[in-house]
Amino acid sequence: MTLTFTDIFCGAGGSSIGLAAAGFDLRLAANHWRRAIETHSANFTDAEHLCADVNNYDMRRLPKTDVLWASPICTEMSPAGGRRRTRGQLDLLRYGSIDDAAFERTRATFHDVIRATEVHGYTAVLVENVVEVAWDWELFDWWVDGMRKLGYEVQFVSVSSAHIGGDGNPYAPQWRDRLYIVFTRIGLPLPDVAPRPLALCHECGEDVRAVQSWKRTDRRPIGKYRQQYVYRCPNRSCRHRIVEPYVLPASAAIDWTNIGTRIGDRGRPLAESTMRRIRAGLAMFAEPAIVRACGADDPGSAYLRAWPASGDALATRLTSNSDGLACPPLMVNANHDDLRTYPAGHSPLPTRTTKIGDGLLVPSGGSWNNTAYATNGPMRTRTASESEALLAPPFITMLRANNRPISTDEPLATITTGRNHGLTVPPGAFVVKNYTPRGADEQMCKDAATDPLGALTLRPGHALVIPYRRTNKPTTTAAPLHALSTRESAAILHTAIEPEDCHYRMLQPREHLRAQRFPDEYVVTGNKGEQTMQAGAAVSANVAQWLGRKLLDVLDDAVRSHLFRTSAARSLLVRTSRRSCRSTATTSSRTAVRLQCC
Repeated sequence: MTLTFTDIFCGAGGSSIGLAAAGFDLRLAANHWRRAIETHSANFTDAEHLCADVNNYDMRRLPKTDVLWASPICTEMSPAGGRRRTRGQLDLLRYGSIDDAAFERTRATFHDVIRATEVHGYTAVLVENVVEVAWDWELFDWWVDGMRKLGYEVQFVSVSSAHIGGDGNPYAPQWRDRLYIVFTRIGLPLPDVAPRPLALCHECGEDVRAVQSWKRTDRRPIGKYRQQYVYRCPNRSCRHRIVEPYVLPASAAIDWTNIGTRIGDRGRPLAESTMRRIRAGLAMFAEPAIVRACGADDPGSAYLRAWPASGDALATRLTSNSDGLACPPLMVNANHDDLRTYPAGHSPLPTRTTKIGDGLLVPSGGSWNNTAYATNGPMRTRTASESEALLAPPFITMLRANNRPISTDEPLATITTGRNHGLTVPPGAFVVKNYTPRGADEQMCKDAATDPLGALTLRPGHALVIPYRRTNKPTTTAAPLHALSTRESAAILHTAIEPEDCHYRMLQPREHLRAQRFPDEYVVTGNKGEQTMQAGAAVSANVAQWLGRKLLDVLDDAVRSHLFRTSAARSLLVRTSRRSCRSTATTSSRTAVRLQCC
């Protein structure tokens, strides 16, 4: 028997997508904004839809269902809603008008949850909201106590949408901290709703199911990732060290066929605050380019600039060594029969053999006639200039305990899916970062490469996400998106060195929907502004599916057991009723005979 649910404040339908995927059947969805109901009804054609302000609605008219999902509207407390809404640059984005009804419903609607529950006595109630509601709403404890008085156990679940997923439930590529409150009838087993995301423990050398660890244990487990809690390895052998769960990058939601418009070609200039964010992102994550290599005697030259290496053909060059190509390293095949190069980090390498057939091509400075010397003979006289370097073969470092380093000319051991190998270069080598940390000199920062290099991202990771909120920093698309709001809050920047040469555009509604784990075939109505608002206000479908699955595991057995007991009781009642009817009929017949005799 399929369990049913009602979804009030349903919005575009993220919660309905999740619960339906978990195995529940939607009976009714309600929302006060007609545009949201149009979207929801276009996708859930078999369910009943109600466009009404449930605050003034007679809850007795709602259908009787097993579960209630409610996402009360509380934009006064939401950073993604009205409390810190960013203006200015967003005024340039004319994606269409939005009905006032989409904004005006801003008072706390938690009371409607109690009214509906009091009437229908749901087996379980799921409530989603921003974390701030537990901190800033003065009546929050009073509201929770009201649900307890109606006969419910309560569990608080604080989780980011980026950390929830698995088989049959893809992750959402978005950092979205939310509070989920799970109410179940007293007497039912509590569902196991503790988040246990998959993470790599470097100390244990294996993937583990991480557990939440709260920084303060004297408070309720309500908060945000990295602020109030972190994740730790469950194993004692590593002393429960802090681990980082796997996440889906923002690049999974981006439409890479649309790179936007070159900033220098825009009709209206971007706001200075936006340009500052772009410059900050370029300083941290700039791509390689062709760099004008002017000497120290010409520091003020107008030619001190860079050109994208992927741009147009270079102008005619002089014979002086005034230009240099700044590029990622190349993998060079050293076999004479196959002299090819491969971009390192931009595309997967072909299958490698165990012989020494590849080498890392490192640009050298100084004269073009430099010659390599073997280390088995005396070195020639050195000049004062840094014209030579010692090239030593790298080796593979096994990041597990009691494992020895392996030369690159030896076959590798079996490699697991975890990050348990690293490429180590000799002491004295360095990694050059293309940005200068705050407080450092003007020259480029150099990190010692005595440790294995971190994971390198692929080509889409070089694009940047430019946020509009003051507290957010530009990031690459190799990380999840920041929490999406109901207004345009992020842009995609295809990087180049000069900001004017970068291509820039806002995230599109379909990309917002993908970040909320909506399927691409999901129909969303309205103009771009209305679609963006529906996506930003929606519940992440992956979290709703995860909670629904956890709840279904408990309710399925409990409800079936209840139906069995109810069916048995009804059968007993029918048998008793039939005996009573026969007895009554006999008595009536005797009475009739007695009356006739009289």
